[in-house]
Amino acid sequence: MKLITTTTVGTCWIECIKSVMTDGALCHDEDVPLLEIEGVSVHISQPKVDDPIIEQYGDHDVIEHTLRKFTPDVLMPDRPFTYGALIYHNNGVDQFDWMVRRLKKKPESKSATISLLTAGNEDPNLPCLTTVDAKIRQGRLDLQFFYRSQNVLGRQYANFLALAELQRHLATALSVDIGFMAGYIASAHIYQYDIPYAEGIVNNYRIKIKDHFYTSGPQSIRQRFAKANI
Repeated sequence: MKLITTTTVGTCWIECIKSVMTDGALCHDEDVPLLEIEGVSVHISQPKVDDPIIEQYGDHDVIEHTLRKFTPDVLMPDRPFTYGALIYHNNGVDQFDWMVRRLKKKPESKSATISLLTAGNEDPNLPCLTTVDAKIRQGRLDLQFFYRSQNVLGRQYANFLALAELQRHLATALSVDIGFMAGYIASAHIYQYDIPYAEGIVNNYRIKIKDHFYTSGPQSIRQRFAKANI
């Protein structure tokens, strides 16, 4: 297992890219080659939504899309689900409100934990983020998570920003400060088509990445995207 401990979201992203490029093993996602590390643990001591590294390298369309995907009541025809629906409208349950009420009732709770998976779901594209956990310790709201899979180069930075925003909303609702953000990624990977971007970032080139997941990613993703845009 790889352990990455940093201060900011952006530095964590860079370290994850370096780790996968250095230690990743070659495998495939359907018809697309990728480099993968099985098991990456990350710890970010000061997660913030505004990050200069992500501002420099990130695809702003991906950031906007991902932040929207974590909000309530948003519809995205090219995706089988949104995290907003899974958090705020999961089988009729507002899981955000559930966490807030649980932590207000018992601030030291160890069980303000939500799942974003539905048992028995046969869809080929399941949520990558499966678990979110919130704890109040020393007057701060710590957020932890589990990703079954994470597209490190193309999407990790935007997902971390969205989680930092979720953490901020939780802390505000609970009138506590923001603590650390940490989690575990079972498959941390970089797709072959993104390797030139990864090499550019690792070598400190002045580049701006552009997301190609819907057009160059696995066949099932390409097909779903094509049908949604007919």
